[in-house]
Amino acid sequence: GSQAPSDGPGPQMLLRPRAALAPTVLRRLRRCVRLAIVAPAAMAFASSELAPEPNASALQDLWASAYEGWIKPAGMEQVVYLSPTSIDAKSSAPEGQCSAPWEPWVEATLELADQYGGLYGVTAFNPMGQDKPHAENLAKNELLEQEIVKLTAEVGGTWWRSFGFAEDWHEKGFTVAAPQDKVVDLAKQFGQGAVYRFYRREGPGCGPPFLRATVPALLPDTEADVPVAPAARPSFPRADPDWAPSE
Repeated sequence: GSQAPSDGPGPQMLLRPRAALAPTVLRRLRRCVRLAIVAPAAMAFASSELAPEPNASALQDLWASAYEGWIKPAGMEQVVYLSPTSIDAKSSAPEGQCSAPWEPWVEATLELADQYGGLYGVTAFNPMGQDKPHAENLAKNELLEQEIVKLTAEVGGTWWRSFGFAEDWHEKGFTVAAPQDKVVDLAKQFGQGAVYRFYRREGPGCGPPFLRATVPALLPDTEADVPVAPAARPSFPRADPDWAPSE
């Protein structure tokens, strides 16, 4: 019989192969570093049959390279995008650009992050990095959404749909303003290795307003904190919030 469409190779945090990573290492990472996120959602254990294991810097490079799409976050009625960048990303901006304020949704979401210690990205897609059919992933996300609705009602928080993506993967999930431990508990319940934490970047300057950290759930901590900033929608197909694998 025909095989149900899956969501592709899963979130491996790859935008483009980096020159510093040999093709064999990239293939190994693609197979054994399954970072199911939506913002992240799960980093899987490296397969013991594959050696050598990817080094930490390569893992962190992949982990840090994901884009994020937020669907109608606080203060906005459309999809907004966040892109990894560097602290001094605007240092070469034209004079006067730094004085231009971010759109209202940026401060609105940062205020929510201040209230809860962060905004937390979680998904039920591809538990522990194992690719599942798209329909199964969506069904698990529906169950997770029910739990998020209950959680935010209990704590007075809020949530919106979101998705993590790069050129070769796309995972749908949720961004949740609620206590970190409660969201991590949900991630564990749905077989996820980690969640993303978005929080306000402190310090002067006109650089990126958010920092994105990884918070472990079923897997050990992975240092991959990166600054992220509002960005235009990338041109590749998986930037579409409605993207789905072809039948």
